[in-house]
Amino acid sequence: MRLFDTHFHLDKDCSFEEYRQKCAGDLRLAAGNFREVPKKLLMLCAGSNFAESQRARDFAAFAPEVYFACGVHPHDAANYLTDREDFSVFAGERKLLAVGEIGLDYFYDYSDPVSQKKVLEEFLALALQWDLPAMLHLRDKNDCRQAYEDALAILTPFVQAGGRFVIHCYAGSAADAEKFLELGGFFGVGGMYTFKAAHNIREAIAVIPTERLLIETDSPYLAPVPFRGRSNTPGMVALVAQALGCDRQMLPEKAAEVFTDNAIKFYRIGELER
Repeated sequence: MRLFDTHFHLDKDCSFEEYRQKCAGDLRLAAGNFREVPKKLLMLCAGSNFAESQRARDFAAFAPEVYFACGVHPHDAANYLTDREDFSVFAGERKLLAVGEIGLDYFYDYSDPVSQKKVLEEFLALALQWDLPAMLHLRDKNDCRQAYEDALAILTPFVQAGGRFVIHCYAGSAADAEKFLELGGFFGVGGMYTFKAAHNIREAIAVIPTERLLIETDSPYLAPVPFRGRSNTPGMVALVAQALGCDRQMLPEKAAEVFTDNAIKFYRIGELER
């Protein structure tokens, strides 16, 4: 039995081996309701800027169970346009599974919307060039939809050109989820799904077919209940699988199998990891 955390960020204070051990310990802790601890934890390390993408690549080279993505988070969009780094150095890396974390974030004002959209379009073009899916971050101010509307407008020609995408840690509405579904989108579900007050997230995720869902942690953020408030690691993805599976009448072991298979197919990892 395997689990696949499809989106996390490295702990900057740990060595690679220390971090692997930390993840394994958290997996044993989080899998308490499984009949047995999953034997394999696959992980996809997301890059939010050039330096983080490099470190994600290095961790993937160090650990057989780790893959990586490279990109520029919308918070860093303006800085990237001022001082561009050459992301072409990642082209052709065997363990590169996605372009991301990229997207739009209108909740904060770290980068202006024009810069964010420009960087998103640039990296979507890179995803098409490299034939890789895009890993998206989308967030808007409360009761606003502009980020989702802008993303839909930008993603439509991307998909028409053959692009694929996943919206990580989806926190939009059910209505917007249906629009992204029409474009062929996939959706990442993280620890927020387990939060007591996150009714809106559970309602939105409920409209999404099981085969379009991936599980993630977004570590070190958003640790799932009952560990909310502590530093998160990919091992905690077991609790996300359990919660999401329970709402879909699946035992934890079945949920682990289904959501891992979804990720294997989406990222086209193939028989190598079976």
